[in-house]
Amino acid sequence: MDKRPESSEEENVVVIEEKDNKTRLYIVLAVVLGAALGGVIGSASTASRWQETYDALEVRYQDLLDEKAELALSVERRTASLDTEVEEQLNVAMEEQIATYDSEIADRDRRIAALNKQNETLRTELEEKQQSLATSNQANEQLNRQSDMQVVMLERSRELFQRELTVKSELAKLEDQRDELIPTIDRLKKDCDLFLEGTSWDAKSDACDRQDEASSRLSQINQMIQVHRMDLKEIEAIAKKIGVK
Repeated sequence: MDKRPESSEEENVVVIEEKDNKTRLYIVLAVVLGAALGGVIGSASTASRWQETYDALEVRYQDLLDEKAELALSVERRTASLDTEVEEQLNVAMEEQIATYDSEIADRDRRIAALNKQNETLRTELEEKQQSLATSNQANEQLNRQSDMQVVMLERSRELFQRELTVKSELAKLEDQRDELIPTIDRLKKDCDLFLEGTSWDAKSDACDRQDEASSRLSQINQMIQVHRMDLKEIEAIAKKIGVK
């Protein structure tokens, strides 16, 4: 009787190990079962109780397997739910980040557009000021040229005026000399004629020489008068040309 229960115990352990040798729970159950069966070896009633216990353990083991499968399924579902939740949170965070980036980009674009507009306005103002400055410089240059021309004209006018006064003064003196010389020549001519005729003792011998000298002087004076009159005409023409008269 002692050998058969031991053999039956070993067979039961083998059967249980063959069903699931990867589960630690089964090993514990097998040890408990062996301990329980060790105390009742040799009794037929004990074998029946052992069978009941084994069946109960088998049922419990199957329940544990079902619970394990259900737990694994629950874990899988929870994992999937967590994955979905995490993915949704990531999507929301990504969308928020993208929205933030888009807002920052839009704000940057607005600032860039405002700066470009401001730069364009400043560029336009600068071009207008440069053009105005160029126009002012051109006007100043023209005024300077006109001023220089006016200075030259005034200087030329002053020179012409002084020259005109000088020529007129000299011309007046020459005309006075001519007016004084003509009667003298007439008188010297009479004396020369009387001297040549020999009809007057008052006529001097140098009367003819003096007449010739006076006539030569009159000729020179007349030539100088003509030159001065030509100078006055030239001065008048120049004055009209430069707008003085």
